[in-house]
Amino acid sequence: MRDPADESPEKPSPKRRQILLGARRAFCDMGFERASVDLIAAQAGVSKATVYNHFHDKKALFIACYSDEADELREGVRAALQDAPSGEVEPELQRLGEQLLGLLLTPAIVSLYRHTSAEAARFPEIGQMLFDRGPALLYDGVAAYLGRWAERGALRLEDPRAAAIDFVMLCHGELVLRAQLGILRYPADVEVRETVRRAVGVFLRAYGARAM
Repeated sequence: MRDPADESPEKPSPKRRQILLGARRAFCDMGFERASVDLIAAQAGVSKATVYNHFHDKKALFIACYSDEADELREGVRAALQDAPSGEVEPELQRLGEQLLGLLLTPAIVSLYRHTSAEAARFPEIGQMLFDRGPALLYDGVAAYLGRWAERGALRLEDPRAAAIDFVMLCHGELVLRAQLGILRYPADVEVRETVRRAVGVFLRAYGARAM
């Protein structure tokens, strides 16, 4: 019997990616319960036997789909945080906030959170995996980034990770929830920019070097 752990994102192949793309479409359209393996195979353009050759069962396939999506989120976060602090803190936090919020509002990430939330009671391991590979890494990365600003004297931080959570949640505003509820109009560039501007203002009043 194939262990579901074998279907890890560290072992990619063209056929596996093809199956996962079809599965994502099926799960997105139908949800876990209604997306049959026959439908997934049809969406992927492969046989049902080929699906089972790569994945032990539908649950393993569902987890693999969202494992890959979580890893894509992680890579997006790393890209947003790769630049070292430079210039003035306010415009750099604005830049970072817009990048992070733009990433969180992409249709793939919105779908990831929406469908994970819908199936979290059935598969609690998916919720934990998504948190560990998504928000937890995001908070840690932002904490390290803010810590570098604190070393330069631009921020006052007693707990960098708590400050990172505050920053990320302030940047969410109402846009992330609206996106997950399907009521956010795209493109949302102006709303993203204004939401982050307010977030940065509040954040700097709390954590800026001149904050009381």
